[in-house]
Amino acid sequence: MSILNDQIGFVGLGNMGNGIYKNLKIKNFNVVGFDKIKKRIPNKQDNTHSSLDYIFNNCKIIFFCISTNEEIYKIIKKNHVKDNTIFVDLTTSLPDKSKSISNYLKKFNSFYLDCAMSGGASGAKKGSLSLMSGGNKKIFFKIKPILLAFAENIFYLGEVGSGQLVKLLHNSVCHSIFLINCEILQAAENYGVSAKNIINVFNKSNARSFISERRFPDHILNKKFDGKSLIFNLKKDLNMATKILKNKSYLNSYTLLTSKKLNQIDKRFDNDDFTTIYKNWEKLFN
Repeated sequence: MSILNDQIGFVGLGNMGNGIYKNLKIKNFNVVGFDKIKKRIPNKQDNTHSSLDYIFNNCKIIFFCISTNEEIYKIIKKNHVKDNTIFVDLTTSLPDKSKSISNYLKKFNSFYLDCAMSGGASGAKKGSLSLMSGGNKKIFFKIKPILLAFAENIFYLGEVGSGQLVKLLHNSVCHSIFLINCEILQAAENYGVSAKNIINVFNKSNARSFISERRFPDHILNKKFDGKSLIFNLKKDLNMATKILKNKSYLNSYTLLTSKKLNQIDKRFDNDDFTTIYKNWEKLFN
């Protein structure tokens, strides 16, 4: 019987996880969802299935879409791991921890894949995410048809942790570009030139980026401020990126500067949508 017919466990039904879970259901995968916040668990799901214990005992493939792989490791250690279980980590986390989890699972003849995501909550809902993957290549291609249920671009990058490494490097670039756009557009506004006009110029010239083409028009200039990720998450990503790079001779200042800039923001704003950084620029950094 194909692995695609096996029951799939999905742990973490927040902004990202809920969209992925629904796409798996739409594509007719036999998926069971769990979240520590009980109201997130689908009402139509059999209550006897709504537990980690059920998922670990009955699912051969288990996805995690929670805060960090540190939390994943704790959950795995607390539960019974059956032989030949495939664990898929969708978090943005430290690669070294992924390697530790993978090594721990080897004694159960089980496998761990890191599949870090890009595309945000809207991409999860649309099924258009990009995935950066690392781990056993054979296992990766075995579950790739499942990944295609919620991702349009899937990259296999090498050994365990490779996907999360690339995601952290990706986020270093993405968040740095976001902050420089915020700073420059604030400066333009102070000189009497509208942010909308600046963005229009950027998008027809060499300063264009995803941030100018999508982030500002779709989530900021329309005053929705609904990027669906928190300021805390940006801080977390850059702190991890600097941790990876700090002992390397090729680390230059840009990742560190972005991390320092983000960490200047008072912790009381950590749970605000990150797009509010633009409208609160002066308040946050003065």
